[in-house]
Amino acid sequence: MPHLPPSAPGASPRSVRSRLAWAGAGVLLAWLLLLARLFQLQIVHGDEYKGRADENYVKELRVPADRGQILDRGRTVLVDSRPSYDVTLTPFYCGKQCGDILDRLAAVLALSSDELARAQGLLASAGALERFRPFTVKVDVKREELDALEANALDLPGVDVQATPHRFYPWGRQGGHLLGYMSEIGPDELRRLDEAQPQEGSRQAPYLPGDFVGRRGLERRYERELRGVDGKRRIAVDARGREKVGELIADGSRVVPSTPGHNLVLSIDWRLQQVAEKAFPAAAGVVLAMDARTGFLLAVVDRPSPDPNQMTGRITAQALQQIRADPLQPELFRSVQQHYHPGSTFKPVTTIAALEEGIFRPATVVQCPGWFAMGRARWRCDAEQGHGAVDFTHALGASCDVFFYTAGAQLGADLIARWARRLGLGAPTGFDVAGEVPGVIPDVAWSDAHVAGGYQRGMAVNEAIGQGDVNVTPMQQVVLYGALATGILWRPQVVLRVEDADGRVLQSFAPEERGRVALAPSTRATVLRGLLAAVNEPFGTAYAQRLATVRVAGKTGTAQVVRMGARRLRAEQVGYFERDHAWFAAFAPAEDPQIVVVVLAEHSGFGAAAAAPTAHAVLEAYFTLQQEDRAARAGATRTGGGPGGT
Repeated sequence: MPHLPPSAPGASPRSVRSRLAWAGAGVLLAWLLLLARLFQLQIVHGDEYKGRADENYVKELRVPADRGQILDRGRTVLVDSRPSYDVTLTPFYCGKQCGDILDRLAAVLALSSDELARAQGLLASAGALERFRPFTVKVDVKREELDALEANALDLPGVDVQATPHRFYPWGRQGGHLLGYMSEIGPDELRRLDEAQPQEGSRQAPYLPGDFVGRRGLERRYERELRGVDGKRRIAVDARGREKVGELIADGSRVVPSTPGHNLVLSIDWRLQQVAEKAFPAAAGVVLAMDARTGFLLAVVDRPSPDPNQMTGRITAQALQQIRADPLQPELFRSVQQHYHPGSTFKPVTTIAALEEGIFRPATVVQCPGWFAMGRARWRCDAEQGHGAVDFTHALGASCDVFFYTAGAQLGADLIARWARRLGLGAPTGFDVAGEVPGVIPDVAWSDAHVAGGYQRGMAVNEAIGQGDVNVTPMQQVVLYGALATGILWRPQVVLRVEDADGRVLQSFAPEERGRVALAPSTRATVLRGLLAAVNEPFGTAYAQRLATVRVAGKTGTAQVVRMGARRLRAEQVGYFERDHAWFAAFAPAEDPQIVVVVLAEHSGFGAAAAAPTAHAVLEAYFTLQQEDRAARAGATRTGGGPGGT
């Protein structure tokens, strides 16, 4: 039998061995790659993939953080959070039934058409990753709604009830503009916030659909400080998102506690605020009280204001429309966002301009026949019969218009504007809780640019008594009278410090000077004599409201809303929106000022009758509270309750 070769024709033993070697190497390489992959999956990324596997049966729930409180200087709680419950839906767990689930929730929770449409929109826009993220269907549900949810829980997969602190304003509308309110983040706003994620290590957490954010006032200005950091709670669930009783999560990963937000301690004295609220009779207007030595505000009454408890939440479109249709504009923060003619409260500015520019001397006397004429134009005085011969003390005290018409005609608009601006008018005060309007202090250039026909000499006559195109905010007025009292232009502030939840001070705010007003001593003395006369002399416009216990320096003002007619009418003789605005601005004690008060009563008539009584009530209460506080501190020290006591 012939011998058979060991391989295919032409193959040598060496080539066969080479092929076997390559095949073995390939098998070995495949095993090595497999082992490397197993090492990567089980050792390198084992924890990561285990976590992903856990997510198949573990649901992560938010533990909402408590928002920081807002307190007055005596630690009276002005804004807090109360327990409430929100209803959420996680699209992943309700699958194709989500639409039906929303319909059932609409019936159980009595959802409005707006709430249902909003939830349907969020459901429709939930992409792949968003389907694992719950969104809020209804906030702050009622007790009976919770009971109905519990009774229908088995038919509502993906639905959760989330305990959530709800913002609460125990004083309602009082201080509403200052404190502000919260509302839900809109989709566009949420996208912007997502793009601006906090830096690594920041205490802030990302916002999620259904979150509320500070919308106005301090709630908005100090959103970062007030907002806490949410925690997490992990529970075992089945495929429909229902908790699996008996399935435990490791203690170390079950709960990540939330961190509460920081507290704001304000300079406001709520006791004084309550006095101001009660003493102020106007439907619309402002009462401001400021510490003359620091620029910190002590009271802020700003009417009307929407109820922050109504605004914080999901206010209905109808309710919001009613607020916005109100002719008194309750959403307007009048203290800084509206300007008014200051009327006669502007006369100290004209006084300073006339004296500092050498137009008048402290002893100048002007004859007031009850009118002032320039060419064919004629301006009448507040006293139709005239004041006779008046000097600065009588002109300021009795508020003689003719005296200041005369000064204005000689000064001109540019000099009046120069000193008004030096005294802080015509520019924002720096109060950063809300956007400020700058007001208007017209000079010749301004009138040429904004008034048909340009500047006319008679404009300065009107401007000298705070009319014409002169407009100021109430906050500018309180800064102005603070400067008249102390020579310092303060930046008004309202937050004394930021504290953590345990009361540790994280940030304190010091008084801030914007500048000082350099005046000749004789000028300052002349202004002070006139402001004292307005309150303390029988001819003074505010004499009837003077205080027996402290000397007050102040000035009344009645600012025209419409052009004067042939004769002056009482407030009740004209329609509400045609009535004059009533002003009173004052500081006390006159010789060593501690407090400045400004009152603006919109459409209320004469400043002496409609604004001065409120200011004097606030001043009297301030000094009474000062005495009570001193007595309390002295008593605490005697009994060991003061510093170092028990």
